[in-house]
Amino acid sequence: MWRRWRSSPAVAAFRRFRYTRPFWGGLLVLIAGVEIGLLPLGPTDALIRAGVNATAGLACAALLLVVGVVILAMPSQRLVAGLVAVVASLVSYPLSNLGGFVVGMLLGILGGSMAVGWVPDARRRPRRARRVADERA
Repeated sequence: MWRRWRSSPAVAAFRRFRYTRPFWGGLLVLIAGVEIGLLPLGPTDALIRAGVNATAGLACAALLLVVGVVILAMPSQRLVAGLVAVVASLVSYPLSNLGGFVVGMLLGILGGSMAVGWVPDARRRPRRARRVADERA
């Protein structure tokens, strides 16, 4: 049964999706956004009394969620999205419960760094593009 599941078309499509983009970086940024966003959410009256601090924390979380989706959906924008994720994670430290009690901030910084450092696999490029790149080097 395990072999049949491993060779299914859905698993092959997910692997192709995962290998062609900074998957783990985007996933960590999404987890950081959820973690930073869930902590300030409490009873509504407490959120209203918290004022601007809770709103700023939720804004950082929303920005991290959007950037995480951008990293997964558009790998060509990984540099800008990764840098925005790192900055938003650092800004969440003073704005949102120490950046989600430091865990969310660290996940956002790690995920943004992984997105910036990700490079597409050179073997997947066409042969002509590899030859031109090798001639330039």
